[in-house]
Amino acid sequence: MSTGEDVIRSYDPMDRLTRLTVEMTVPLEEPENEDVKAIIFLQDGERGGIQIHGYDDQNEAMADLFMHMKAIFQSVGKDLDFIGIPNSPEGVDGL
Repeated sequence: MSTGEDVIRSYDPMDRLTRLTVEMTVPLEEPENEDVKAIIFLQDGERGGIQIHGYDDQNEAMADLFMHMKAIFQSVGKDLDFIGIPNSPEGVDGL
């Protein structure tokens, strides 16, 4: 599992998977799709690629992703809840 240290963020495709995710958003560039937002994941068994398209705010993209994940779990009769945990002790009340 990634610790975040090996995660790379770039606006340019870096490998086959990220190039494919960018190519998958090409149809979304048409004017009729200007209101469409997408998060595209690809996995090849060893690595993953992700493309976020149409979002001005990555926090909004994460919220949409969480809502979709929750719906996927519910569709198979399971629950999924998210609890925000601060990444510093200063953000935890009572410490």
